[in-house]
Amino acid sequence: MSCANRPDRHRMSARQDTFGSPDQQALLGRGRALHDLTRSNINYTYYGRTVGIVSPDRTPFAELVSMTRLQGASHFAHVQNDQMPALVQQLKPHDLSAVHYARWVGDASALQAARETVTSKQLPDGLTSLWLTGESDNRLRASLARAALACGVLPPHLAVLSGALQPGLCRMAVTDQGEVVSCAAAASYMHADHPEGQVECWWGMLSTVPDWRGFGLSLRLGAEVMLEMAQRYGFTRFFTGIEPGNTASEVVCTRLGLTLTDTSTLSVADPGQLSGGRMTK
Repeated sequence: MSCANRPDRHRMSARQDTFGSPDQQALLGRGRALHDLTRSNINYTYYGRTVGIVSPDRTPFAELVSMTRLQGASHFAHVQNDQMPALVQQLKPHDLSAVHYARWVGDASALQAARETVTSKQLPDGLTSLWLTGESDNRLRASLARAALACGVLPPHLAVLSGALQPGLCRMAVTDQGEVVSCAAAASYMHADHPEGQVECWWGMLSTVPDWRGFGLSLRLGAEVMLEMAQRYGFTRFFTGIEPGNTASEVVCTRLGLTLTDTSTLSVADPGQLSGGRMTK
């Protein structure tokens, strides 16, 4: 969720709907195409990056490998922690990389913390908060991409972030000069017919550029996104994945009422298709 200062090596796609390096743009395009083909399958997930699988309990492991080969990355969204070592071991013969994200989840406590945050924490002078929409101009979209990617965070497909394809939101803190300096997002990720598909949503993409850290921007924007997902779409539970050891992200989640669970997300990538062997931070 926090970012490091690094050179801007990324650009937007010509279609203005995918972000990042050429590898990342291609991955987002493949993920969207596969989602168009599989969107009726209740066992799959999608929140604007790649199509994944809800759980290893009802889907063969070989399917995760195949979906990773097709897209360049995929995941098991819900994995019991005691299952994780065996799943990672099974990946080794396939030359695929794995990243373990601990699942943090918040419900009523998160919404209450979000309400308190919005009431108590105002944006500094010189900043305005805006929602990303399908009408947001290319300059704003490009600035959003720079802010997130500088933090190592890959923004999901624009159609999801803008809510055009499925329930989704992106909130940005923007300077008077029109530069995005912080952002947060959320989106549905399970099929609407899944028992939890209209209850739990993905939440995250919290990023703040170095010059604007220390003002609580991620906290404020993350809270706004939670409240709007609840009001606009009816979601009451929010999950995010944090790589163990990312203390800054754990602190923000704790302050917004999310707690560590006994489950994780297993993210898998094909290093031959995705430089660095991982999709996002």
